[in-house]
Amino acid sequence: MGSMSLGMPTVLLPESGDNFTWEVTFDGTDSYTLRNAMTRSYLGDAITEPEPLMMLRGSPAPWAWKIERGAEPETFTLSPKSSNGSLRLGPSPVRAYPPSVGSVLATDSPDQLWRLVKV
Repeated sequence: MGSMSLGMPTVLLPESGDNFTWEVTFDGTDSYTLRNAMTRSYLGDAITEPEPLMMLRGSPAPWAWKIERGAEPETFTLSPKSSNGSLRLGPSPVRAYPPSVGSVLATDSPDQLWRLVKV
């Protein structure tokens, strides 16, 4: 998952290059922020509250995310904290190239599972 720059869609592309490195930071309480190491934009959007089926773009302000273990080994789900688990990070339903990510309704779909690797 990579983010082009502020205001640009966060995209799903082959996992290569610095644009696919994200800094995951614990807020000290109960959630995390995800910041692109290259662009310095946060995973989120300028809208303060996530909405279902919303395409996520690079944001100058951090969003709080809940990270929980996924159903498959070594996977995780990412949910906007304010959604109380009803939304997850997943492929956006917007049909565009390159494909992007969005906040989608939480399901058991493997498309909503992510691998986080320490680098």
